[in-house]
Amino acid sequence: MRIWFHSWRQGIWIFLIAMLLGLGFNELRSDGVALFADWSTEARLAEDPGEFTLVSLEEARMLCSMKNAVFVDARTSEAYRQGHILCAQNLPWESMEEHMDRITAGIPLEETIIVYCDGEDCMLSEYVARELFYRGYDNIKVLVNGWTKWLEAGLPIGPESVDDTTISG
Repeated sequence: MRIWFHSWRQGIWIFLIAMLLGLGFNELRSDGVALFADWSTEARLAEDPGEFTLVSLEEARMLCSMKNAVFVDARTSEAYRQGHILCAQNLPWESMEEHMDRITAGIPLEETIIVYCDGEDCMLSEYVARELFYRGYDNIKVLVNGWTKWLEAGLPIGPESVDDTTISG
């Protein structure tokens, strides 16, 4: 019994020393890992605006009402049919390759495109935005948690299709 006690005590000391050394080296490094930070999707995307930028709900509302942007809903076709931002086209991530050419036909590469999905942690809009960027579109914005924010603000929604490029199934 006594040997187990000493083994546990030594294990705890080794763990504590290793943890203190690790934290100390992390603190001394110029590129150390932040131990306390905002890890939300919005904060993460705002930190690295290389391929696309974030758009506020107010700016998105204005762009939609003035028809100065193409809105892309990255959620599933089923979710889109149940409701979507009124000016949005559906380009679901899971079948994006199949429908990309049809959705992007006629959209100039310099056009403002706003991509959204639903939920604080939803990354579908990020995936679709990156794919659009890789295909040459350079004015892409992401509305994080777009569907929920749009609904909560009472902005125009619809179950009807925007035009013939909307995926129906």
